[in-house]
Amino acid sequence: MIEQLIDRKVTIRGASPTAHVRQRIAQAADELNRAGAMAARVELVNEALCKFAILLYQKDTDGTFANIDSVTGRVLVCAPWGSAGWQWWGLRNWEARVLRSILMSRLTDAKRPPLFDYGNNTWYLDRSHYRSIGQAQHHLEQAPVTVSEWRTYAKRYAKPYAKRCANPVTNPMTNGVTNGVTDCDK
Repeated sequence: MIEQLIDRKVTIRGASPTAHVRQRIAQAADELNRAGAMAARVELVNEALCKFAILLYQKDTDGTFANIDSVTGRVLVCAPWGSAGWQWWGLRNWEARVLRSILMSRLTDAKRPPLFDYGNNTWYLDRSHYRSIGQAQHHLEQAPVTVSEWRTYAKRYAKPYAKRCANPVTNPMTNGVTNGVTDCDK
């Protein structure tokens, strides 16, 4: 009996999965890795939104808001989704664009007013609905950016990017020979 178990152990050790099984295992591991990466990215974006809200509600020594216009609520500092702010907040350019798309889509949400409003080519903090940082944080906790929401808008951004990456760069110095280099390789 023990000899049979030892023989089975040797057989199991020497067994290798077929190519199909190895491919399925690799694909499952890749999906898990991407799922974790996407969830981590969404968590990063939500953290940036919370820190940004805290920054906007900070008051100066005289009691007025330091980072928004006290009368209009216009944001006076770089936003995480802005063209000048994504680096400052530790995001990537495409992440900022995806976040901006999500926030723009939320402007028409009838269920709850958005914390950040957009008009006249600028962003505003809605202080009429969110009078304190506590109310703003509660809103961000109740309506965070979700993985499914992120995935929807990230796909929209990825399509033009993939198309651009598929087109080789023409090099005028080599009479159009590209050597397979694309815009995305730079």
